[in-house]
Formats: sequence, structure tokens, C-alpha cells
Amino acid sequence: MPSRKKTTTPMDISRAKTLIEAILFSSDKPIDSKVLISATGASSESSLEEIVKMLNDEYSSTGRSFVITRFPGGKYMMHLRPEYVGIVRRYIGKPLLSSGLLRTLSFIAYHQPIAKSTVAAVRGSRAYRQVAELIERGLIEAEKKGRTYILRTTKLFADYLGVEDSVPQIRKKLQEALDASTPRTETGEEKPD
Repeated sequence: MPSRKKTTTPMDISRAKTLIEAILFSSDKPIDSKVLISATGASSESSLEEIVKMLNDEYSSTGRSFVITRFPGGKYMMHLRPEYVGIVRRYIGKPLLSSGLLRTLSFIAYHQPIAKSTVAAVRGSRAYRQVAELIERGLIEAEKKGRTYILRTTKLFADYLGVEDSVPQIRKKLQEALDASTPRTETGEEKPD
């Protein structure tokens, strides 16, 4: 009996692009490249990167408000271009993060680089879970150093904040936000709680 050769059909680029968009659009967290490769039938990571580049080129040439970003570790996320974040926030009252996540992120951003254990000591035991979620969302990254991890914000975080990806710029923006949200008397002094 003659053996049948397994035939592989060439990946349909148009369908692959549509699937990548659908998956990334539907998720508020970065998606592992393995998931996208499996869903699209892409032959490799470099094939996937090529398709994502095609999509980003299309978005750029047509003036779209979003982009797909590849994060360290091979995860991808669709998100707004930095210039649209402030505009969208003004019209959509939905916060990006819960207040606990936001406080932990703000603490990390202001004190970065900072040890994960220090964050947990200040923010409490929930901080471990919050740090994991912030990493998963691509807002912070962790670098192993000895027995702990050193935490820093990512370029995506700086883009959401609307500043360049530098610690002094991030601190300045956070201080401005804090100053703007601090209740003041008519003479400009902070109101006591």
C-alpha cells in the first residue's frame, strides 16, 4: 500500500493577519507567540514577526490609532498609539487598571529600579500577584538579580503615560499627576485630611 505524504498547505497570509488581529484585539493582555503561531499556522517565530510587521505597516500607512508591539519573551499586544491615549481616556471613563494595581504600578514607576521584595514589604502580600499581572500586561518587566527580581516599567507604560521612556520623565509626570489630584485651599496650601 503506498504511503500518503502529509501535505502542508501554505499559510494564507490574509487569514493569518485577520486571526492575529482578532486574537490581539480581544485580549487586554499580551499573547504568547506560540498561541499566534498555532492559530495562524505560521511556520516559525520569524514568519509571525513578518506578518505582524505587515499589519503594522498597514496600520501606519492608513493612519490607524493602534499598533501591535512585541514584548521580551515573545508576547504580542495590540494597543493604542501613544498620541491617542490621552484623547481616549478623556472620552472613555473606564480605568485601565484597578486602584490596587494602579497604586502598585505607581510605586514601582516612581521608585524604579526596585526589588520585588521591597514592593511587597511596602504594598503588602497582594503585591506579588499584582506584579505578576502588571508583567503579564506588559507594563513592567522583571530582571532576576540574586534571589529577587528588579522591577522596571516598560516602554508601553511610558507610552500610556505620554512621556519618553526615561525614569526622570516618568517621575516628573507622576509628581504632576499627584500634585494635580491633591486637594488645595484657596491659598494653594494642601488641605488636611
